Amino acid sequence: MATDIDSELGWLRALVEQIRDHAIFMIGPDGRNRTWNEGVHRVLGYTQAEFLGQHASELFTPEDRAAGVPERELAFAAEHGSASDERWLVRKDKTRFWASGMTTRIDDARGDLMGFAKIFRDLTVERQFQDALRGSEERYRLATRAAHEAIWDRDLNTSTIQWSDNFEQLFGYPPDEVGLEVVWWEERIHPEDRVRVTEGLRMAVETGEPRWEADYRFRHRSGRSAMVEDRAYIMRSTDGTPLRMLGAMAEVTERRRTEDALRHAQRLEALGRLAGGVAHELNNMLTTIMGNTEYLDKNLPSGDERRQFTRSVLYAAERSAKLTRQLLAFARRQMTQPVQLDMNSLVRELEPILQPLLGDTIALNLRLAPQLGPVMVDRTQVEQIVVNLLLNARDAMPEGGRVTIESQPARFDNSTQGDHPAPIEPGDYVLLTVSDTGIGMDASTLERAFEPFFTTKPVGQGTGLGLAAVYGAVKQQGGYVWAYSEPGHGTVIKVYLRQGQPASSSLLP
Repeated sequence: MATDIDSELGWLRALVEQIRDHAIFMIGPDGRNRTWNEGVHRVLGYTQAEFLGQHASELFTPEDRAAGVPERELAFAAEHGSASDERWLVRKDKTRFWASGMTTRIDDARGDLMGFAKIFRDLTVERQFQDALRGSEERYRLATRAAHEAIWDRDLNTSTIQWSDNFEQLFGYPPDEVGLEVVWWEERIHPEDRVRVTEGLRMAVETGEPRWEADYRFRHRSGRSAMVEDRAYIMRSTDGTPLRMLGAMAEVTERRRTEDALRHAQRLEALGRLAGGVAHELNNMLTTIMGNTEYLDKNLPSGDERRQFTRSVLYAAERSAKLTRQLLAFARRQMTQPVQLDMNSLVRELEPILQPLLGDTIALNLRLAPQLGPVMVDRTQVEQIVVNLLLNARDAMPEGGRVTIESQPARFDNSTQGDHPAPIEPGDYVLLTVSDTGIGMDASTLERAFEPFFTTKPVGQGTGLGLAAVYGAVKQQGGYVWAYSEPGHGTVIKVYLRQGQPASSSLLP
């Protein structure tokens, strides 16, 4: 039995001696150190030979020794069984560190005082962080409100996270709904982004990186996905152990949407310049082809079988000329003749030809607001805009459905931009909306909807120029156009034309 006890004591002694994160040692009744472990060397810098027999008060600061703190601590532990405290201690090299520890009374078999067990660890990094955080709390609060960022503090040991006061302002969650566990935050990361974000954070912590950053979608309390930029500093102990993360999460949904819209507009502008140049050259060649072919056709006898070839050439040339006109419309190189126009009157005048275009299986609804202000636009181009939008809606409903044309006044200033992808110049507008109940478009298709020659139809069933021509014509009228769509939920296209003002030029380069 004695052998078993000795063996267990040996294992226990070996375990204590090898612990490195905590200094663990015994103090005799005389206040001198009786044992040593690896933690003493790592935290205090003493070897075993240097530490054993040294008075425990040598670990205290001179001011604490002068005030009798070491003696009072041992006396308190002897009377009450233990004493715990956080205070500054001194290493072998005389540098100070903030320690959290406990001194426990150890009795022999008779209940007499045998000594004390002392254990503590270095919390200097945590203390410095907490002091800095407390000292800067108000500055952080004001700065984050100005920068629209939520500051967060994550404890890597407990996997808990604290958020700044403006988290509710940015993401809608009141304090009583915000969970302290990190999993609460992880659950609100978009499912398509979650693994990438959490794995990236884990790797940054485990590989010794000083910082971590990620862009991802975060669920707002309203249910929408907010695009956020998240950045954090990873705090580590002197030996590199990760302790905390201090980060800032900013919502950048509007900024990203504006940047995406700008890139999209720049891409369409580049395509427009290319398409305009190509269309101009094609138009010149088609003029020659059509002129010479018409001359040949007129000079052939009425019954000459060769006229079928000249007529075929003319038909193909006319179709090609139509394509060049659409390209020129996209490139905004068509001549325009702005006139004052009532949009409601134009739509009603077009109604008799619009329903036949849609066919018998598609219903046409008009919802025209009364008393719209006039717009200064080219009538022919606006008619083509309406027709192209209805043809696009028709093609999206092969099984039938409903198309709705709406008109209403709209006013914008710097504070009423709504949910549009890009800013609208302040002023009064007429909004023309064409919506359908068709198959809709996914995000990747929607992004390219206004590009020339882009189509989802089979080869030979579409040119991909209908919406491109709409985009160019609207822009040439000084207006704005956006499409909104989801698969299975139809498409809504909104056209904004400014009231009372013509385009800045009738012929744009």
